Amino acid sequence: MIAGLWLLAFWLAAALVVAPKLQRDLEAAAHAATRDLPTGYQAPEVRVAGLEATVSGRVRQHAQRAEILATVKEKVRAEGPLGGDLNPIQKVHDALEVVPYPPGWLMIAANGTRGQLLGEAATEYEARDLGTLLGQKWSEKGGYLDNRIKPNPGLYDESLTAQTTTLARLPLPRTDVSGDSAQIQLARIGGDWQRLVLDAKDESLREKVIAMGIEPSDWEKSIQPALQNVRNYQSNQRAIAAEAERQAKLPPPHLFLAARDKRLLVRGEVATLALKRELLNALIDVFPEWRVLDDVRVNAQRRAVADFGPISEALLPSETNEDLRLAGKSLVLGLPGAAWKKVDFEVGGEAQPWKDLLPKDLPPAMLQDDSRMVVEWLQGSAKGIPKLPVRLQPSFITLTLLPDKVILAGQLAEEPARTQIIESARQKYAGRAVVMAESLLARGTCEPSGDLQQTLRSFPDLPEMGSQGVIAFSRPGQAWKSIPASEKLLEPGAVAASGLLPQEFPAAMAEDTFLDGFDHLRHHWKSLTTAPPPAPATQPPESRTGNSKPNTAN
Repeated sequence: MIAGLWLLAFWLAAALVVAPKLQRDLEAAAHAATRDLPTGYQAPEVRVAGLEATVSGRVRQHAQRAEILATVKEKVRAEGPLGGDLNPIQKVHDALEVVPYPPGWLMIAANGTRGQLLGEAATEYEARDLGTLLGQKWSEKGGYLDNRIKPNPGLYDESLTAQTTTLARLPLPRTDVSGDSAQIQLARIGGDWQRLVLDAKDESLREKVIAMGIEPSDWEKSIQPALQNVRNYQSNQRAIAAEAERQAKLPPPHLFLAARDKRLLVRGEVATLALKRELLNALIDVFPEWRVLDDVRVNAQRRAVADFGPISEALLPSETNEDLRLAGKSLVLGLPGAAWKKVDFEVGGEAQPWKDLLPKDLPPAMLQDDSRMVVEWLQGSAKGIPKLPVRLQPSFITLTLLPDKVILAGQLAEEPARTQIIESARQKYAGRAVVMAESLLARGTCEPSGDLQQTLRSFPDLPEMGSQGVIAFSRPGQAWKSIPASEKLLEPGAVAASGLLPQEFPAAMAEDTFLDGFDHLRHHWKSLTTAPPPAPATQPPESRTGNSKPNTAN
């Protein structure tokens, strides 16, 4: 009896010593077996109590939880008191919490109906499927999305509500040409879309993006550059819309084409010099045997359109008219968006046989002088172009400055004034820049220049090497006004909006004279972006003696 009690006490004492050690060994073995299993979080914690184990912690997916529980139940082994591996755990309690990573994000950066679909998804499959589905729905409304979604499984998990929310509430492409067709839409995958207001400041937009849980690095690398690109598009569209609105308020151009004795007299008014040249070149090409007499004025206060009817031999007079007074003579009127119309020229100088042909926004008074002149020419001796009073055009000078080049343009009334301007520019920039003045013209139809001293003494300095350049404007006798050149100035109406020109000056006339200078600026800017980088500094010998293995640490 006493011996049995001593034996029982011995085994109880052994159990008190062995059991805690076995428990610790099992916990250590469980930690070793599960610490490298994927969870997305810290390794799970395993507690052993008798024949039961409790596993706690967080995992991203249900499959990860199942793998951890199976590992603890089946693969954990510890050395027993009598030798050999054993796992006395009979039951595993699951205290793991499935906490998926947040879903990725999407951004539509749209320039009208065309846009880029940017963002990051959990997997390649999710990125592909979202790009396909969103692109198809966008195209149903006449748009196109360029899918640039990238997978980033290290940060995001797939969303279960992407189709029910993000796809269902996809914003539509916009076709408004006023500038409001640009849009930036941002969403977490599975969530609703939020519009970023393009006119808002970057600081405010960045706060909104970060508040949505998007990484700051994504703002800097993806969102902010796309935002700036769409802003540029919006600015261009608004400038175009503003110019179109301004143009719509201007009267359209008109042209009279009078023909007799192998001579074509072209009289009228168009908005730009380029449109005038295009018209005259077309006439010369179609009628090479006829002498074209140019009496077309350039007036920036006319609408900048030139979609006159086709130029063909149908505009020429018939040589077999029964009325000898009309034989070999013709008069046609050209208006934008309409075919050339024949006009009766056997009328008095103040008659208006063309009045019913005019659109509502073209007052007959704007054609009266031109009509009287061509009628007198057809009824008279046809010796050259009749001299009638012509409204004087403004005299002005434009200047495009590059570090090594100066482009003068504009128009002056007197050839001596033109020569003075060119010589003064050559003296100002002698030895540092080439002065180009082919586009600075002397025209007798311009306003007189007056005293040029203020203009001659105020030429702006050359820009520094590597800078963007400078553009400048002056009226004869006034000081130069200059602003830094930039790509924004190449947009329609940008020069007028820059404040460079006087308020009442016809902006389109000045912008035409900058065209050659803008071409030189484009080449200059391209050279700045393609210039080879400076050669790296030579390292001292002692800096190359050490071992320079790359850092491979994770």
